[in-house]
Amino acid sequence: MQKVILYIQPQLRNTTTTQDYVRVDLMEEELISLTQVIQDVSDIDKLFTDYSRTFNLPASKTNNKIFKHWYNPDIEGFDANVFCESRIELNHLHFRFGKIQLNEVVMKFGEPSMYKVTFFGNTVTFKDKINEDQLSDLVWLNNFNHDADADYVKDALENGKDFVIDSVTYNNAIIYPLIAHSQSYIYDNQNGSANLSNGLNISTNSSHHQQRGVVPEDLKPAIPVKNIIKAIEEQYNITFKTSEFLDSAAMTNLYLWLHRAKGRITGDLLTELSNTTFNCTSGTSNCNHYNGVLYPSVQFSNGDYIFTQAYTNGYEEGFKFTATITPASSTIPYSIEIVDSLTDTIVATANNLLGTQSHSIGYGKLQTNTLSLNESKRLFARVRSVDPLTFSAALSIEHSYFDLALGRYDYSLTANYTSSSSSIVTSATIIITEQIPELSIKDFLNGLFRAFNLTAYVDFNDQIVVKTLDSYYAAGDTFNITEFVKTDEHTVGEALPFSNVDLEYSEPKSILAQTFRSMNNRRYGELNYIGDASKKNEYKITLPFEHMLFERLQDKTSGALSTIQVGSFLDDDLNPSIGQPLLFYAIYQQNQDNINYLESTRPETYGALCPIGTNTSLNDYWIPSACNELGTSTTPPTYNLNFGSEIDSYQLTDYGGNNNSLFQTYYTNYITRVFNKKTRIFKFSAILPLKVLLNLTLDDLIVVGTRAYTINKMSTKLQSGETNFELLNEPSELPTSSSSSDSSSSSDSTSGSSGSDSGG
Repeated sequence: MQKVILYIQPQLRNTTTTQDYVRVDLMEEELISLTQVIQDVSDIDKLFTDYSRTFNLPASKTNNKIFKHWYNPDIEGFDANVFCESRIELNHLHFRFGKIQLNEVVMKFGEPSMYKVTFFGNTVTFKDKINEDQLSDLVWLNNFNHDADADYVKDALENGKDFVIDSVTYNNAIIYPLIAHSQSYIYDNQNGSANLSNGLNISTNSSHHQQRGVVPEDLKPAIPVKNIIKAIEEQYNITFKTSEFLDSAAMTNLYLWLHRAKGRITGDLLTELSNTTFNCTSGTSNCNHYNGVLYPSVQFSNGDYIFTQAYTNGYEEGFKFTATITPASSTIPYSIEIVDSLTDTIVATANNLLGTQSHSIGYGKLQTNTLSLNESKRLFARVRSVDPLTFSAALSIEHSYFDLALGRYDYSLTANYTSSSSSIVTSATIIITEQIPELSIKDFLNGLFRAFNLTAYVDFNDQIVVKTLDSYYAAGDTFNITEFVKTDEHTVGEALPFSNVDLEYSEPKSILAQTFRSMNNRRYGELNYIGDASKKNEYKITLPFEHMLFERLQDKTSGALSTIQVGSFLDDDLNPSIGQPLLFYAIYQQNQDNINYLESTRPETYGALCPIGTNTSLNDYWIPSACNELGTSTTPPTYNLNFGSEIDSYQLTDYGGNNNSLFQTYYTNYITRVFNKKTRIFKFSAILPLKVLLNLTLDDLIVVGTRAYTINKMSTKLQSGETNFELLNEPSELPTSSSSSDSSSSSDSTSGSSGSDSGG
């Protein structure tokens, strides 16, 4: 019998002080069992924590001290709303790390009798952290805010914009791909064509070329999915392990389009007075007080007031920030916002202002807002207006602290700053968190994991490891446990819980995808895998993403294909549309067919010529695609966002069904194996020695007798080592393709449905 030892690191209320690990008293008579599972054939889309167990702890003196009499709400102590770090040891050897949650206390005669707790794998803590937070809560993404004037949009379409954050360069962090929110572009470069009078013709033919083409307001920005993952790391202080799937080539040019509302981007004009040049107009000593050297707890830097409550000399300090705006016009209303850039939250605001106005906020000594010990703020001001506003700005910052030499507080440390420019102008600034689609972080990650059939676990370095299911199992070891298996009895059952699996995107809201559905009676990119079974149970995975059918433009007159591929977010009534968030691959076209970029505005009449503007011919630009690269007529792109086999929108071929679809690349091995006629679920019982328990993980291959198995689920009684296995046998012969029949005609995209041979 192994000795089971449980340690937890208590989380106390009203303190951030890290507690030491404490050994917990266990029920001597209770055999503790642990169930571990990563991917269960009965629920293939769930992202499991790999183990969980609810068990009882006695209300001993030790445990009462740990849980701080939590049953009494009048006693400040243990915080059951926060998961505690914990670990299980077997014979003083580390077995599993995880989290403990206190569920309830059983009371008898007014006294605690036992505590009910649940031990989870570490991934559950991440799910608990993100809760129902939205993508718009990821404030780190606002490092990519930008002014969306015509020159910026052109540069982001033609080249992509790089950003440097904390000395790290993020290449192509903002692009403006050829996806129009309210237009459907055409291409006709032939002299004399009537289409040269169509404002949506993006060819560079000289006829009306100053009144048609790609207009800045047609486009919206897109950000790399990898940068969203980075923002999640920053927001929740977690680390996704590098060199795994999230760093793979499949993610390199995967983007999210910033389409939050129908039509063009609207909103206030604004200017942030951060990274702005200001001149100090106060005395030298007061100006130097905020250089960050003489008094490290305060600093002024390019419009930012940075301060920390340090309790200098043992006394509370006070801080105040005031912004004064002097507009050139007294008739244009505006707002002043004071923002804490450390949390990207507006801490003070004043609206509907006219003429010269001030707004301020204070923290600490003699101020309205409290500031805890070592708490910091980084404040800056920004100005919003509906119409363009020209203004100058002045900032006043204050710091008060107890001066031991004076024997009192010094309240005279005020420094005043004026902006170097008296002609600051509000402009169309894109704030990423205000433009990112409405979607919870949990749904975003679930969608990403389901699309690529990913699984996740936390390693011993507390990093989240994300792998495809195939690569997860490929990394395991092989354990022959034949000698430990109880040979007197085992069961064999069917592995097939469903008759078919349906993999699809959300209901399409863009015109070509809607047309595709009307013509084919299925969603673009959908796959329905049909097994040879009499059951009528369907398992459906629906991603929370839009899936757009992109169009490679051809010359309307000559019929020649161009190198330009576009997207259109119109509905089938030619009205601007909004659907689920759009994921797509962005492909950079260089030295290809020219497009006409026009610095003008789009008229209300659909397809009408624009007011005369400045045009530029571009032969470099970002196009959207369901694939990560163009491929060739015979070689498919490496990665493809369609679940099933579809005709490639650029090369106009389906590659005979072998086109690296999501199903073909990430699901085939697992699904076809479960649906294989020779696959069974075997249930064995074994008594595992400590050396096996400590090393066996869910990605390992199990050998019993002459047959190999993959672990579907395992439950272990830790003291005795008695383990109940659910195992999937390795069939002697596996199908090599997800499809053996195709019901589509040669002119249509393939459906991805599989016939009875694949399923059986």
